[in-house]
Amino acid sequence: MALNTPGSGYENVVGIGQVMVVSDGMHTVVELGKMLHTDRSVPVIIDGETGTGKEIIARIIHYGEGADVSAPFITVNCSAITSTLFESELFGYEEGAFTDARKSGMRGKFELAQGGTIFLDEIGDLPLDKQPKLLRALEERAIYRIGGSKKITLDIRVICATNRDLETMVSENTFRQDLFFRLNVGRIHIPPLRERREAVLPLALLFLDRFSREKKKVFKFINKDAARILQEHRWRGNVRELQNTIERVVLLYNEEEVRSEHLTFLTCGESIDPYASHLRLGHIVLPSDHLDLKKLEREIVRKALKMFKGNKTQAAAYLGLTRSALRSRLE
Repeated sequence: MALNTPGSGYENVVGIGQVMVVSDGMHTVVELGKMLHTDRSVPVIIDGETGTGKEIIARIIHYGEGADVSAPFITVNCSAITSTLFESELFGYEEGAFTDARKSGMRGKFELAQGGTIFLDEIGDLPLDKQPKLLRALEERAIYRIGGSKKITLDIRVICATNRDLETMVSENTFRQDLFFRLNVGRIHIPPLRERREAVLPLALLFLDRFSREKKKVFKFINKDAARILQEHRWRGNVRELQNTIERVVLLYNEEEVRSEHLTFLTCGESIDPYASHLRLGHIVLPSDHLDLKKLEREIVRKALKMFKGNKTQAAAYLGLTRSALRSRLE
């Protein structure tokens, strides 16, 4: 399968780079994003599974086609903001507002986004008790710093992203209905990769070309067997998982084409989901009486060596070990 060359299916996104747009569904999403770019007053919710590229679409909305790249694009990870830090992070504070405050005070994320966009990622994780403060700022288009009395008028575009079902959260009283209605003016849904199979191989080839160049490898093709594996995989981690998969192949091998044996970790049940907290190596049945952990480690190392035809460097990289650590587990 020959490597495609960049053509009309590509978009250049500031801050992200070259992005391939193949499926009809994603063409619709991108065009809607460009349309929403023209009216900065319209708040937007982008929803989709983890790894589908919500920030890419947010940047398309922000920059449009050739917009001034100097306009700020400020990202706020709502899942990482605690209730105690919410106001200071978003609204800023004046000198002496609280103990340990900076002498000069601090501008919050809203002020930093003036003239541009504030991107509220994982909006569904915003603490419920802080949602009214965000709603008030959005409705009044103004904020006050903590400890301050000066009204700061906002000139910002608001884009939110979530992998959660906000309508269900509203019905369960875990997300404010009034905030949802305020944000749900522009709405974009990004379909998961498994619903746009036609995009899998073009994206895989794009990543293969990119990582081969970066890592100075010689990959150019994906053979039929490997292509079938890629197309049949469920891609629970979506485009991010596919990207990580191709990067891993390029890291471990250096051949002209990707073959099925390069993708053994997909077919044997191991997850390459970047958000997985563990490695699944098929079904492991633990003995009821005793487990010899060192013996199990030796068996895993031997299987990895067999997978990579005795290549200790590749087996060690696959297991996340140094060569010396791999050798020690065989002793």
